[in-house]
Amino acid sequence: MQQSPQSFEHQEGKAPEKIPPLSNIAPSIFVPIQDDFLGSEPPRDRVERLKRILQSIDYMRSGVKENLMYMFEREKRRIVLEATEMEQAQGTPKLKPDLSPREVDDIIANMEAPAAPGMDYDIRTIPATTPTVPPNASLRDRTVIELLAVVENGLKDIQGYDEHMTSPSWGINHREEAHNANADMAV
Repeated sequence: MQQSPQSFEHQEGKAPEKIPPLSNIAPSIFVPIQDDFLGSEPPRDRVERLKRILQSIDYMRSGVKENLMYMFEREKRRIVLEATEMEQAQGTPKLKPDLSPREVDDIIANMEAPAAPGMDYDIRTIPATTPTVPPNASLRDRTVIELLAVVENGLKDIQGYDEHMTSPSWGINHREEAHNANADMAV
């Protein structure tokens, strides 16, 4: 079982890494270059150049997704580390009472209620979320709300990136240009 970097640092007696909050996903577009530009020959013609571009698109797409997932995982780690530090400083948390049996019955009844006829419950685009934390929320509740916001915003960002990469203005135009160049060469 592999240990996380934080647990390894704690074992050596070092302070945990201070992770800055995730404020922008733009750095995720930086992916290591796949080919050696200095060692490889330049494309012979337009067709070969377009083929190389098409080959690199999938590599870049998966690299950006990996970077996004890393950034979201890092943000999750930051939130958990901050909450752990705050919890240790505060001491033992107060326990909230469980839901009353009546509240549980009300919740179950709401979930079992039939859907309204003609109502479309499909969410086509995920709106941006800003976590609203109740002022009297416990530290753990606040942490869970922040983690859920990271997941929701991460899903929105990844879906937006997928939509961008599959939009006609991006991938399809490059593929059509390569196809047309191949057709021109065949004639």
